Amino acid sequence: MLAGRWITIVGSNPKEYEAIASHLVNTTGGRCHITDCSPGQSPTLKFNTKTGLVLIDSMEDQPGKALDILLQCRKSDKKQLNYAFFNADPNSRLEKLVAPPDIRGIFYKGTSNEQFAKGVLAIFNGELWFPRRVIARYLINQAPGSEKFIKKEHDILTNREMEILNLLSTGAKNTDIAEQLCLSVHTIKTHIYHIYKKLDVSNRTQAVNWASNNLC
Repeated sequence: MLAGRWITIVGSNPKEYEAIASHLVNTTGGRCHITDCSPGQSPTLKFNTKTGLVLIDSMEDQPGKALDILLQCRKSDKKQLNYAFFNADPNSRLEKLVAPPDIRGIFYKGTSNEQFAKGVLAIFNGELWFPRRVIARYLINQAPGSEKFIKKEHDILTNREMEILNLLSTGAKNTDIAEQLCLSVHTIKTHIYHIYKKLDVSNRTQAVNWASNNLC
């Protein structure tokens, strides 16, 4: 049981998290805190001196938003915090963008309350809660000579960068992207520069190839 341990649920629909929070409290003995991460809100995190788990709503209808929340949470620089995502779609790009050590699992849409509680307990016990295919991909990508999983703060694209990368993948020019997003061409070029740095690529073709291999 998790007496005294904090579970923080983060997302933009706090009312929808009340049922699972109540179930986790009743079944794990842990303490649950729900924090709103709607536009303009910053997550408040609860944890004790030993450890804490932050459950982030995957919000699959808002590409990049869950990763933005992860970045905000990581800025607290609390090493005792672990993270997991919930409401995820199977085979979504989120699976390819997250990995241990601090990200401990993914809970998919339709996960029962019982399985949710079982997974949370497992994570607090030091286990991972990923499907086999994700674990296998992670192990393969950790092999010498293979590309690493995106798991560091500086490796994660922001919501806007994800949006621009997706537009680059369609063949759109900088001027087209600027017009569509109501931004200046200079701003688009700056975003693209940051995308290149984060993905460790040097041109548009390499960035598009990366997106094809990792975000499909």
